[in-house]
Amino acid sequence: MRTIGTCAGRWREDSIDPLRAHRHAFQRRGQSPILCTVKALDKHYLALDTCLVVVDRDSGIVLDYFGRLPFPTADGVCGRDWRDALGVAPDSSAVIGQAISAGVATALPPTIVGSNAERDYVMGGMLVPQPWGDAAAAVLFLRQLALPAGAEAEADIQPQDIVAVLGVDRLEFSPTWGAAETDRLMIDLRGGLQQILREQDWLGLPEGTTISVILRAIEPEAALDISRALLSHLHQRLRGRGGGAQYARACIGLAQRLEGQTALSALVAANNALLQAQAGGDERIRFASPWDPQGQAARLLNAGGAFRDCVYDPAARAFLRELLDLDARRSPDFLEQALHLLLQRDGLRAAAILQRDEARGLDVVYCAERVDDAIRAVTGRPPRWLQQALRRIPAEAPETLAEPGLGLLALPATEGNWGYLLLFDSAADQAGFRPGPAALQFLAARCAELAGRQAGNGAATAAQLPALEMEKGIEGYVLDNMEGAIDQAVFLTQVEIPVAIIGEQGTGKMYVAQIVHQESGGAPDGLVKLDCRSFRNRSEAWTRINRELQQGEGRTLVFKSPQLLHAEVQGRLARQLATRTASDERGGTRYLPRNRFIALFPVDPARLVSRGELDPRLASVFAGYPIQVPPLRERRRAVLRWAHKILEQESARDDRRMLGFTPDAEQALREHNWPGNISEMRDIIRNALTRTDKDWLTPVDLGLYIGISEDGSSGRAVERPFLELMQEKPEAAAEYAPSVEEELRLALGQALAASLETGLLRPLGAWLDDEIIEAACERFGEDARGAAEFLHTRTRNIGRWLPKTRERQAEREASLLWQDSARLARRWIMDSGPLPQSPQQVAEEMLMTLVQQSCAGVSVNDRARIMGVSTPTYQKRLKQLQIDA
Repeated sequence: MRTIGTCAGRWREDSIDPLRAHRHAFQRRGQSPILCTVKALDKHYLALDTCLVVVDRDSGIVLDYFGRLPFPTADGVCGRDWRDALGVAPDSSAVIGQAISAGVATALPPTIVGSNAERDYVMGGMLVPQPWGDAAAAVLFLRQLALPAGAEAEADIQPQDIVAVLGVDRLEFSPTWGAAETDRLMIDLRGGLQQILREQDWLGLPEGTTISVILRAIEPEAALDISRALLSHLHQRLRGRGGGAQYARACIGLAQRLEGQTALSALVAANNALLQAQAGGDERIRFASPWDPQGQAARLLNAGGAFRDCVYDPAARAFLRELLDLDARRSPDFLEQALHLLLQRDGLRAAAILQRDEARGLDVVYCAERVDDAIRAVTGRPPRWLQQALRRIPAEAPETLAEPGLGLLALPATEGNWGYLLLFDSAADQAGFRPGPAALQFLAARCAELAGRQAGNGAATAAQLPALEMEKGIEGYVLDNMEGAIDQAVFLTQVEIPVAIIGEQGTGKMYVAQIVHQESGGAPDGLVKLDCRSFRNRSEAWTRINRELQQGEGRTLVFKSPQLLHAEVQGRLARQLATRTASDERGGTRYLPRNRFIALFPVDPARLVSRGELDPRLASVFAGYPIQVPPLRERRRAVLRWAHKILEQESARDDRRMLGFTPDAEQALREHNWPGNISEMRDIIRNALTRTDKDWLTPVDLGLYIGISEDGSSGRAVERPFLELMQEKPEAAAEYAPSVEEELRLALGQALAASLETGLLRPLGAWLDDEIIEAACERFGEDARGAAEFLHTRTRNIGRWLPKTRERQAEREASLLWQDSARLARRWIMDSGPLPQSPQQVAEEMLMTLVQQSCAGVSVNDRARIMGVSTPTYQKRLKQLQIDA
């Protein structure tokens, strides 16, 4: 009887047939050669930590298996359908099932097994068609795969989290580019991801050419936007690289962990999505190249994506993880602590970081040594042992240098080497610990960044994050003439007539008023702003306005939104401004002091008159020389200068050092439509600063993604000839413009539709209530009584509502589908006059009507969830709404 050949997983057919046909018979008869061979096979595959499963291709029944599966099989394996025996989920069986049916040998992608066990496992391997006795069979060679480094699936991936697996493909190995260079590339790309991702997101260690990311508390649509920003940023870092990465491409696979789904299945789904994205290349015709085998090597070494079956140096992996954790804490003495971490490893007695200086040669940046059980820094004059080691290093130091008791490792930079890591072994005849390529790349990047900061510039940081540094010290209105509005304002300072400044919210109307005041020679404290939205009643409004009208001369009175004043107050104000006289207490009249009067309107006063919101007499007072301030979307060239000015102002207010915007962020700023104009821009930048502690603002921080492409190219507008633009016929101005309340209704409908479509029911009613409360508090400042009167409630309710409102703030800000509704709700509250009923009640009825119209197939409990209330409360309010209707 011949022995069974098991080398490289190949079986000798002349020995398999009799073995498999009579296995149990031989065992019953006690014939030891076959039994010993079978036991040897089991022992062999147990030692390899693998298993071999033989499946009948016709019936799908397991004929035999050797080794051990990673999960218990109480019912055995043989005689069962392979899907049931291996516990393969239905959505993971396609590759194996198709390969068994077709009889094709193939590598198996990461597959979830053990679905009937206490937890899931991931296995990979090979499938080979192989006759087994008289049956046509397929042999599955399976091996358990490890999770991505640092990931605990069930602990790190929560329900509703988005799992993103980023992978780099199209690498080409060569004599100068291999696994070590790939590790350096991936740790550098991980640094790029760290600059973009939010603080609450999880970022894993590189696994070959993949990096796993967990995006928390985010909608699928927002995850797509963030992924597009990540790819754009990474392709900018990849652009211009040489070696094996000159054609590198980044892709991302996404999956959301749904309720009832295991974390591991979401991770595998995202990994499979990545592999599918990488398989769909855009090259259709390709000539054979001598470098094709090198490209195949790069692909095959990373064919499993985030689940790699390879041998790691556990000490090097642990050091890299601790090094990255140290950086994540942003320690001010990072370099010192990094060497302390290094010297805690086995076999090292000292370490030094060296930087090459063209004039002085190698400079010691930092040095530390181990003395007994303590680690201390080496300061002052370098000790003799360090000087001797430096003399042993050649003038042109190589990438690595290994001498007895000494190790020199290059710290690579984008061009050449930044410096070197010099290691002193404890024993001259035995090399101590050596960091891996990824740790050296990361250490070099941080050394370059620290050196740049000590030199007093952001060059090092800018080298890691391609961007234009923020333009600072911008004076005035950022060279934005506002399509002639500034010139017109300067001209009107020559005449003393009331002026109307017309423009959407946030366009800069108040600045134009300041120009009028300054150019007319007004004193800095002579500009009086009267916000007509803040008056609680007509008595208070007229008392304040009348007092300001009769005080001093040479001042400029700016009436913001005078259409919100009570009709009686509007009439009295129009009469005094038209006649420039005021009545005294004894019935006489006297002239008003010589002042300038400016009114800020959101739309043309004639339109406000037609709506019945503005007294015709007051409109005629300001009708002489209206100044039109165009919206920011019509002043594209001023967008970035405004953004830089606002970022400089807000960072100075928070005492922070900001370098500017990334190129993708600038592109998103240019392409955004800015419905809220400069006020919206300030809010977005201010909120972005609260979300990040980095030196640059990214699209993820801003929440803007328009104009960003996955390949890192900027979609800039094409300049058109001037004559072509002049020949275009202007579009006829639309007569109808929806009110803010109508726009809010439309935005709520869109948010509701998106929520129903994705199946993620959000408490839109509670969120809407939160926005109204916060906007009212912002409108009235510290006047809680005024906010309460505007909301038709008691003052104490404001303090009772605010804590819950702030608890939901992060959830509201993270939801992309809510942003338009939030902006319009705030604008509605900020621009509206006193309403006859509570704004919260108006908004609730608006949303509840939309729920009734759109949620025909939705349960009452889910409708209550959308409204953010309990089911009984929802039913009670619905009944009241039907009665009122």
